[in-house]
Amino acid sequence: MKNQMVFMLVLLWTAIPSFAQKSVKIDEGQVNKLVLRLKDSLHIPGIAVGIAAGNEIRYTNVFGYANIETDTPLALNSVWHICSISKQFSTVACLKLAEEKKISINDKISDYIDDLRPEYSGITLLHLLSQTSGIKDYLNEYRLYGVPWDKVSAQILSDTLNFKPGTSWRYSNTGFWMAAKVVEKVTGMSYNQFLQQNFFDVLHMGNTQRISGEKIIEDRVNGYEFRNGKYYNAIDDISKFYGQGDGDLMSTVYDLLSWNMALAHGQIISEGSLETMWSETSAMNYGMGWFLKNINGDKVVWTPGSGFGFSTSSMYLPQYDLSVVVFCNISQFLMADEIGSAIIALIVQ
Repeated sequence: MKNQMVFMLVLLWTAIPSFAQKSVKIDEGQVNKLVLRLKDSLHIPGIAVGIAAGNEIRYTNVFGYANIETDTPLALNSVWHICSISKQFSTVACLKLAEEKKISINDKISDYIDDLRPEYSGITLLHLLSQTSGIKDYLNEYRLYGVPWDKVSAQILSDTLNFKPGTSWRYSNTGFWMAAKVVEKVTGMSYNQFLQQNFFDVLHMGNTQRISGEKIIEDRVNGYEFRNGKYYNAIDDISKFYGQGDGDLMSTVYDLLSWNMALAHGQIISEGSLETMWSETSAMNYGMGWFLKNINGDKVVWTPGSGFGFSTSSMYLPQYDLSVVVFCNISQFLMADEIGSAIIALIVQ
């Protein structure tokens, strides 16, 4: 949920083959040593790490504090704001509905959202999910944090596009909020109800839910910033976040690993839908909800997240059938990805 220029770091990616089942070597002591070193050097209050290979969770651990004001240590069931990893869920929701023949990703969004400007008529659901719609970002361009959809849509959807749909790439959280609205329109239920019924309940993801500043959430992790050698509580007020589909979920390491494994093994959507979702859609090495890159020549699909005092990352390597999840409670973009990449480099050598 940061500006798109950071993503120029993403490396060239080629088509993902079927699982080649390369092996990994997970030395718990070495992983612990690496994460602790990075935690200290990067001034992170707390880190949670999870690794799954095949259908097995191979490693989970936590380091540091969930709340440094109360000296509350992290636990494996600590609940984290996962930020833009939430985009995976809105993307998969749309692809699931497409498999059920209720929508097509090539449908025009004007079929589901009323009163759009004429220039929006060519925008498809695929454009929303691949960041190629041209619709302005309500967070990075408009700074409409803490504003409900009716007011966001009144401003954003009355504005011109950044470019003609499908001709360029630009990060836009607005597109995923609109995708969530399409899910609601098609299913007749709230977006959160759809996720609960079709994903969270089915996969027993009991700690995954929409963020809330008012609800008492047991084992919630607090988010921080580090400035001028000191820690501060995150400036953003989580209770004022209205977005859906773009950065609205909380989860645990176990829940997200369960999601990754089920997704990779065809338990949520088909292999064909996975290939579509993980196929490059633009020069920015982006599929739908996932970025595409390589680490030491190994292909990776990944989603980074940042905001509310958190940095998060979810990476998957098809050749190894390997998932690596990293959560940090400090708001520095790509920090969790740096840690995840270092872990991958360690365990796949």
